[in-house]
Amino acid sequence: MHRPALAFLSVLALTGASIAQVTVFTTDFDGALPTAITPGTALLTGVQGYAGLGATGNQFGTNFLRSETGNLVRLDLANLPAHNAISLAFLFAAIDSLDGTGSYPAGDFFKVTLDGVPIFRESFANATASQIQSYAPPSGVQLARRIDLGFSGPGSYYTDSAYDLGADPVFAQIPHSASTARFEFVIEGQGIQSLNDESWAMDRLRVDVDSLGSGSVGAYGTSCGPVLSAASAPRIGQTFALTLDNEPPGTVASNLAIGFSDQTLGAFTLPLPLDFLGFTGCVLLNDLAFDGALSMVRVPLPARLGLPLPGDPSLVGLVFFAQGWSIAPG
Repeated sequence: MHRPALAFLSVLALTGASIAQVTVFTTDFDGALPTAITPGTALLTGVQGYAGLGATGNQFGTNFLRSETGNLVRLDLANLPAHNAISLAFLFAAIDSLDGTGSYPAGDFFKVTLDGVPIFRESFANATASQIQSYAPPSGVQLARRIDLGFSGPGSYYTDSAYDLGADPVFAQIPHSASTARFEFVIEGQGIQSLNDESWAMDRLRVDVDSLGSGSVGAYGTSCGPVLSAASAPRIGQTFALTLDNEPPGTVASNLAIGFSDQTLGAFTLPLPLDFLGFTGCVLLNDLAFDGALSMVRVPLPARLGLPLPGDPSLVGLVFFAQGWSIAPG
């Protein structure tokens, strides 16, 4: 008959793992323009009446990057740490007679993309109260609305507005795991006009990523043969590598079973001796919660398995238990 030789490993996959927010880019535009920014025709400009708008520590300062409508501003980031989400924060200045939604001269939409995918597209209107602005700022985002902040005013068609777009949840926790990122900013639409008529600017630009800490691995129980071990640390969004060594001669299959408890299996208390099945000296140490065994690759030896862990922050703190077993003659 074939008798399994069992090996056990406790994989505390995400116990102690953390999601740390790491700032990977920041600028207040008060010095030289960072090389990561491709401004097009945008220029560093004094903020005038915008100075001081914003929460303490996150206010419009000496300069911001001012752009005419229709001009594309790009931010390119490289060598990002391992992460599963990215967040964007900046102060946004809607300057002069932006005309909102509608036909020309209306049609002024501020669009932000990440790696070519739009994450924000809303119209802004400053000229008259009757214009349609599609953007409805969440609480805490609007800093000023349709007042003269120093650009081409005063006059009903030359008012300005200010927003802390970093406080809008749409820019937070955007799923992302690539080592590079490209953000693009532009006001587009049929209503775009020259700089002396309407424009926009950004200040206090910051990009954060959720950097994922590694989980821990610990062996537990007593093997009646093979030895299961981790070839890497478990990490959300990456593949967790496991190997099964010391298998009996003639082993024909290597497998892995995963559970979420090492205490109970239905009415049974774990560890559960398997002598009653003829597996003398072997015990079951997890609840076999994962339906079915995972087959391990046996060529080349040792047997190995790459277990993809989803890039899901809710997995932080999860504990699971892996148990390897071999099928061999005798």
